[in-house]
Amino acid sequence: MKTRFPLSRGLGRPLSVYTDEGEAVRHATWLELFFDLVFVVAVAELASHLHGNLTPVEVGHFATQFLLVWWVWLAYSYYADLYDTTDTFSRLAMIVAMFLVIFLSETVPGALHGESFAFALAVFLLRLFLTGLYLRARSMDTEAKAFHNYWIASDALTTLVWGISLFVPPPGRYGLWIASFVISIAGVFVVYLGFSEVLVQVSHFPERLGLMTILVLGETIIAVSVGTDLEASLGSFEPMIIVVAAFGFSISVCAWWLYFRHFDERLIDRLLRVESDDWLRARERGLVYVFSHYFVHAGIVASGVGVGAAIEATIHHHALEPGGLLALCLGTAAFMLGSGVCHRATPSAIDTIVFKTRVGLSTVLCLLVFVGGALGPVTLVGVISVVFVAAVVFEELQPRARTTLAGVRA
Repeated sequence: MKTRFPLSRGLGRPLSVYTDEGEAVRHATWLELFFDLVFVVAVAELASHLHGNLTPVEVGHFATQFLLVWWVWLAYSYYADLYDTTDTFSRLAMIVAMFLVIFLSETVPGALHGESFAFALAVFLLRLFLTGLYLRARSMDTEAKAFHNYWIASDALTTLVWGISLFVPPPGRYGLWIASFVISIAGVFVVYLGFSEVLVQVSHFPERLGLMTILVLGETIIAVSVGTDLEASLGSFEPMIIVVAAFGFSISVCAWWLYFRHFDERLIDRLLRVESDDWLRARERGLVYVFSHYFVHAGIVASGVGVGAAIEATIHHHALEPGGLLALCLGTAAFMLGSGVCHRATPSAIDTIVFKTRVGLSTVLCLLVFVGGALGPVTLVGVISVVFVAAVVFEELQPRARTTLAGVRA
């Protein structure tokens, strides 16, 4: 086990890569769990804004803004995965970052609606703070010094470009946001695929991604709960409300089932430690695994908003609006496709027939956008529920794949 430092020593303790391989499995700290919970406030603000402004344009805005917020969460999660952040200084730093996340949450509604400066400032402060934490690690002695320096340089450049956006009005500001994001993602791929020597930590990144999956699944549960509460507040009882709520709940349960059936908490550990000629392929799979979670998480949140809209449409006896239709159908499709790509990249990769089935089902869910309006909200949510249940049953009947250490299916 790692040595714990008292306050007097913890503040000055040098940062190090987390390499305690004596643990059977590394788990998230209580502070990391707290951090994720605070970040979900920003996700909830995104969902709430979309629910209150449910139009096709706002669905696109949601997808874009969710990407930027998720990107910040991912950056902090990677930092906490890479280094041993159990010292007092790191804990205090993460608490400051959590307060900045609360500020970020308050800026979400106006980010793409004439009040982009506050959102840009919040993201800049979070990224600047993270860059400062990385600069603290720059003096760390490591064999992968070149990788480490290039990584920190990429992060600093990303922050600089985003900071410049504060002085440029829209739409130029949005262009700089895109440039900053592209620099960041390109930097990740360049350093991980271009350097044979990288920092190798004992990773718990799959667990962090899984925990975020659980937290965003709560958005769908909240949508079902709020919808049924609305019915109760109207003082009426209609069986169809319970039916559509049950369908919505079953979608959440099936999403959980499909995702965690193939969960591998030691995934990143194994991929980072591949030393044969397969190291490049292993890292490619790891990057695909991580970034495909955007579609998993954004899809879950969007589909939760769509389920809530379907419940409200059922209560008020009207058709599901186009925005709600897009959120529900494209959200569930994004989850199905994203989880398929994610699981295809893991060492315990789903086989070809399961992967093609998920891709096919995501296509079916997308096509429901064109016919969902004619089906009615109850029938539409029911059809999507059947699709998810069928996917679970089909995959439970399939044999589990065997894999090699390099992540290549045997």
